[in-house]
Amino acid sequence: MQQITAWLSSGWSVVLVVLGLGLIIFLHELGHFLMAKKNKVRVEIFSLGFGQAIFKFRRGETEYRIAWLPLGGYVKMAGETMLDERKGEPFELTSKTPWQRFQIFVAGAVMNLIIAFPIAILSYVIGKCEVPNEIGRPGRAEARAGIEPGDIILEVGGRKIDSLEKLRIEMIRRPNGSIVPVKLKRGEEILTKQVESMRSNKHESFPPTLMLVEPVAGSPLEKNGVREKDEIASVNGKKVYMREEADALLRECVDKDVVLEMRRRGPTFEDDEKLRKITLHLPRKTWYVIPMDENVIEARVGAVMDEFPAAGILKTGDLILQLGDKKIASWPEMKEVVESSAGVALQVTVLRDDEQKVLTITPVKGETGKGQLGIERFPKMGNVFAVVKPDSYYARMGLQSGDKLVSIDNNPGRVTLDGIPDAKIPPVWGLREEAQRTIAIEIERGKERKKINLVTDPKDEGDLAAAGFQTINVGWVNGSLKSGGSLPYRRRPLGDAVRVGLYEPVDITVMTIDILKKVITGGESAKGFSGPIGIMQASYSFAQRAFGNFLWLLCLITVNLGIFNLLPIPILDGGHNVLLLIEVVRKWFGKPPPGEKFIAGFQYVGLAFILTLFVFVTFNDITRLFNG
Repeated sequence: MQQITAWLSSGWSVVLVVLGLGLIIFLHELGHFLMAKKNKVRVEIFSLGFGQAIFKFRRGETEYRIAWLPLGGYVKMAGETMLDERKGEPFELTSKTPWQRFQIFVAGAVMNLIIAFPIAILSYVIGKCEVPNEIGRPGRAEARAGIEPGDIILEVGGRKIDSLEKLRIEMIRRPNGSIVPVKLKRGEEILTKQVESMRSNKHESFPPTLMLVEPVAGSPLEKNGVREKDEIASVNGKKVYMREEADALLRECVDKDVVLEMRRRGPTFEDDEKLRKITLHLPRKTWYVIPMDENVIEARVGAVMDEFPAAGILKTGDLILQLGDKKIASWPEMKEVVESSAGVALQVTVLRDDEQKVLTITPVKGETGKGQLGIERFPKMGNVFAVVKPDSYYARMGLQSGDKLVSIDNNPGRVTLDGIPDAKIPPVWGLREEAQRTIAIEIERGKERKKINLVTDPKDEGDLAAAGFQTINVGWVNGSLKSGGSLPYRRRPLGDAVRVGLYEPVDITVMTIDILKKVITGGESAKGFSGPIGIMQASYSFAQRAFGNFLWLLCLITVNLGIFNLLPIPILDGGHNVLLLIEVVRKWFGKPPPGEKFIAGFQYVGLAFILTLFVFVTFNDITRLFNG
């Protein structure tokens, strides 16, 4: 039954996405249609949808169609394109004055901007899931300014906010380097922090991630009155904000009682600070593990972050061999040298494509005062046990630093410390299972080969599943707490909904223009732009949250569609207005309008730009899709 409900819910979300996006594009075309009619331009076809017509009729001079593909629509006006036979008739588009044509060209975008207001108001009247204004983990810029987990953001630049989404919007819309006062509540104290506006990826503050999935039916957790979307606020008196914190504290309670403070955020904000205590008993659960010992991991470079010292110097896959005069074998060794070298130029020796290269990089001081290169660990493991510390698990099993993994459970080939999941070959790092296990490995040490048995270590923990918590049941996080980012359903009174809804399209318009200016001036990366895939994906995600969220996204999309169409790019509405401007200027100097050859070249340039942009944003979408 749950599966059927999920299918129906998913199907309804898809229908919403198709109809919603189609409606926005249709209303855009409706704007052109109405203004064309007002200015007595003959509209030959007005179609709801694209493709072959499934129903059509003619009224007056216009054929009205309903087509198979409901993603928008189009308007065909007499004399609109150079392929049309133009006779200079008064009903042709090109026979109208520049002012009349200007009205027709901008009408679609104006319609998009007008409909944004009722859509936004409706989204707040119906209610939607919103990120609260409590910090779970501050973004880099916010952390640098001294904002901490648990802080409640009250105002940004003098504007009151009730969501971290608004914090991010207010920060990224300002020019980079601007100092913005952020008013917050920490406990009972009201503070103001000065936050520097940076690129959007530096303002990714997250809310607490302890919103629970529905408790197991009949479990102690459910019997204590805990429901889906309730949040853990503290464990045994210790405030917690992120899933990993609460999970570690809970699992430490082996066969003990644990006292939790729970929060249930209400739709009207009043309940956010109300907490209630519950007591649970966590029985003993024995897991069998091979630990996640980072010392055995090589210092191989994964992602290289923009705007950090390593950008443009290090590449994904580089193996760091030496920093200054210190040989590097493992990731922790590399990290230790970098963190103690903020502001100091380092000679970095790397192995890249079987060739050693010597580079110079100066680590920057991070929010904690330690040096940073701006690199992440390579996501795939190697086949070398880089550094085996004395008294570590691997030392107890008989391994030594530099041992090379050759086979796992008699499976040779391209094995790594990760094993080969597709071939069901187990990992030999970060393994966590419910039954004890022995894994036979073969390693290469110098010129010799040696067989070693890795026996998983028993580890007693509190049993979260037995208490009724939903748990993650995969890999190293097997049996750990399953929870998500705080996203309560909010519904404002009618007056507040109208007030906020009226401001929202204005806010989105200003933000969009500000970000476009930052992209053009190099203050923001264009990698954040989305194309059709990203828009469909976001629409589907928002439709699954709540209908109000989907309506809000439609407001965002319709405003952006309106602004985009007004940009002075050939083949867009804004490009048509550029041609009108050229025509008017030439007329002032007694010259004829631009010829068909000029217009054709102008349109081809625009087409090339739009196609290039389409490829770029689609690449962005696919990259995000595969990178999660």
